[in-house]
Amino acid sequence: MDGDAVYLQPAFVLQHRPYRETSVLLDVLTRDFGLVPILAKGVRKPKSKTAGLLMPFSALKLSYVGKHELKVLADAEYVDSYSLQSLALYCGFYVNELVGIFVHKADPHPGIFALYIRCLHELSAAQHIEQTLRYFELDLLREAGYAVDLAYDADGEPIAAGRRYNFVADYGMAQADGGAVGGDTLALLAGRSELPAAALAEAKALLRKMLDVHLQGRHLRSRAVLAKIIKRL
Repeated sequence: MDGDAVYLQPAFVLQHRPYRETSVLLDVLTRDFGLVPILAKGVRKPKSKTAGLLMPFSALKLSYVGKHELKVLADAEYVDSYSLQSLALYCGFYVNELVGIFVHKADPHPGIFALYIRCLHELSAAQHIEQTLRYFELDLLREAGYAVDLAYDADGEPIAAGRRYNFVADYGMAQADGGAVGGDTLALLAGRSELPAAALAEAKALLRKMLDVHLQGRHLRSRAVLAKIIKRL
């Protein structure tokens, strides 16, 4: 096997953008090689059969070659697709943007790859969409090495129902009168339980603070779009 070639790698296209007259640049999440930038030459030609395959939320097997960071697509095989509609579709683009930030180039993350598939499956079912996002965010942080203990506070004391807590970066959950999140919500998150409306609101604010620590001021375009869509619903 050519040392510069990868064959039939399970993958998802996270983003694609036109390149020159007939080609496309892809940001691809692969199972075994992390995030891989790929140039798909000539796929925008009128008779190309490949362009329709290289879309977000489709499970593919990609073959590509190249000695440099930017690889060149050799072949694409369709495996399956996830039908995301309405709000779930915008959530899917948000998930894609997050994954593109937390998974680095040429850094394998099979755990995140598996989480991504599970998230798409749940989003395609169009049930408990907001809960699906919260648990995906929580699991993404864990797989990326940024897990926060939700069963114990920063002082090693068990999280208690009826108490309030704040998230403190590089410290954990700190008990605080009037804190932003209740112990009941933290217990639900730790147990991956169903989240009622009040817990969903607290979990959203909590996960945003956790994510923003690692985004380091970077603004998510999809987050702004998603906020506008939710206001319209």
